Amino acid sequence: MKIIEKDLIVSGNKCGFFSAYEDIEPELLITSETPKMSRVLPAPFFYAKRLFFYLINRFEPGQKRSFTNGGFEVRDEGGALRSFDLDQVIIHPHVIKHQKTLDKMARRAEKEQKKRERQYKKAARDVKPKNKTGKRGRPSLDPAVKATREAEMIARSQRSGGKRGRPKSTTPKVVKTPNSVRGKRGRPALTPDALAARAQAKAAVRARSGGKRGRPKHK
Repeated sequence: MKIIEKDLIVSGNKCGFFSAYEDIEPELLITSETPKMSRVLPAPFFYAKRLFFYLINRFEPGQKRSFTNGGFEVRDEGGALRSFDLDQVIIHPHVIKHQKTLDKMARRAEKEQKKRERQYKKAARDVKPKNKTGKRGRPSLDPAVKATREAEMIARSQRSGGKRGRPKSTTPKVVKTPNSVRGKRGRPALTPDALAARAQAKAAVRARSGGKRGRPKHK
């Protein structure tokens, strides 16, 4: 089996071409005994991998006015009804596991994939700007820009004396004084006068309460 291109004749004028099958294997032919809603494969969609078509009717020549030479009514997965000639539709190879036709479809799909990859790579190459000088790498600087950069570099080296990096600071460091004269952390110790005042206040409280703690009981 092979796919051919036939001339499309409308009112005696050639209006283009359409795809059809030739030398179809007997096991792929659709007959009057083929169940309706069987999955079929129209020639124009032979290499379409994700489309599904189902048989609705098969008409012999002269059986229906709109199919003078006979043909098929096929419904696609979207529900639309399509019409094809008798040499344009076969049983889908997946239905009967027709390996020869499946291999042909796989080879064509592989070729189409490689073709798309070549076109993608070519488009990517065309997008990149071409180097008119024929040299690889970054283009050379404009002489005026190059001279300006060299002058700035000389000025920087003169200011730094030929040394690299940040210059050493001349500001004297601030030495922090410790919080405690003795160098100990925490609250400073109380003076003897403060200790004596606290002891005197405690003795006065003890004298008033008679040595008892807490609020006195109400009488």
